[in-house]
Amino acid sequence: MATTAPFSTATYPVQLDVQRAPSQSRITNFPLFIGTLIRAILVIPHFIIFYVLWIPILLGHFLATFAILATGRYPQSLFGWYTGPVRWSLNVYAYLASLTDAYPPFGGAQRPLHPVQFQVDYPLRSSRLLNFPFIGFLIKYILLIPHLIALYALGIAFEAIWFIAAFAILFTGSYPVGLHDFSVGVMRWGVRVYGYLFGVTDRYPPFSLS
Repeated sequence: MATTAPFSTATYPVQLDVQRAPSQSRITNFPLFIGTLIRAILVIPHFIIFYVLWIPILLGHFLATFAILATGRYPQSLFGWYTGPVRWSLNVYAYLASLTDAYPPFGGAQRPLHPVQFQVDYPLRSSRLLNFPFIGFLIKYILLIPHLIALYALGIAFEAIWFIAAFAILFTGSYPVGLHDFSVGVMRWGVRVYGYLFGVTDRYPPFSLS
């Protein structure tokens, strides 16, 4: 699946794709999570930066809810403050989960040639009710309970596939197409749910991996 082409604006506003490489490293994808341990050590600098940024990111969301309450719009500066770190974390997670061998770049800028592509369409208007400080978050959390249950089950399948895929890469040198598509689909589903929860879109997320 190609990821370097522009995303279609006709689809759900939160979009994610990860290009499958025809071949991957057997060392950094070694089974029994040995490869994952190697990758986790390599991305320690990313973890340190995320730890520092976590509180400012949550503060940005908190301020955005008051801005939406006053203006009915998500401030563009705070919108980028959310989408940038999410893109960055997805790059890291896709690398840790062996969905790509491309070492994650530092920063949340969109890089057209990177195998992980994440985009959120900026909303022209945002619901004051769904983004009401504190209360809107609780409303959306309740509305998302069916998704959270589904994601829990999908997460178990994701872990199993992650384990199996490592052996497939060891013997064939590549991540099986179907398993890769499923794993990316679970990530896509999850990031859409959290995008709705944190107010970057008011469109209820679909029950779909695609």
